[in-house]
Amino acid sequence: MKTLFLSLLMLFHAWSGRHVVNYTGPGGVSVLAVNTSASMVEWKAEKATGTHTGTVKIESGTLVMHCGLLASGTIILDMGSMTVADLSSPDKQKLEGNLRSDYFFDAGKFPQARLDITAVNHASEKALHFITILGNLTLRSITKQITFTANVSKSTVNDFAAEANVVINRRDFDVATSNLRYDTFIYKDIHLHVMLKASRTGPLVSSL
Repeated sequence: MKTLFLSLLMLFHAWSGRHVVNYTGPGGVSVLAVNTSASMVEWKAEKATGTHTGTVKIESGTLVMHCGLLASGTIILDMGSMTVADLSSPDKQKLEGNLRSDYFFDAGKFPQARLDITAVNHASEKALHFITILGNLTLRSITKQITFTANVSKSTVNDFAAEANVVINRRDFDVATSNLRYDTFIYKDIHLHVMLKASRTGPLVSSL
């Protein structure tokens, strides 16, 4: 296990080189568990006749920290938990059913979405603690590389908190493409607002 984490660190340094901003000073390699009750994802989709909003739950996740800086991680979304926030019954339940159907996210066949963080650049904004995250998003069993900026409010060997706005192209993941009416009137971009909190549950892997 220690060898695996040291390998991750070598990959992390190879990507970010001298562009790492050390927020916290010396520390070690730690693994944080995402606090699913304190974290969430809000979504927004737009169409020619209006906008819909809602949430999707984070099922689980882990973050690997190097000296208090995010190095890599995995976040799992529960696609069956998608809710609609801007409608009331019965329209709310109807749209939630559509979103979980094979026309959209097909939660029965693809119950999870997964983000694997592969690299982090900590030089985006030193003063404001913005970081640029590179990752692979898997949705409907399709994997695409995405890049986004996160605003970090806490980053230590013990805790991490950040928010990010992520935009994905639904057509990249075959969402609402099989129905001509949906594909024509729903705009291609899905906007995600991610609020993430994580904390350490085990010992430091190494001390630097």
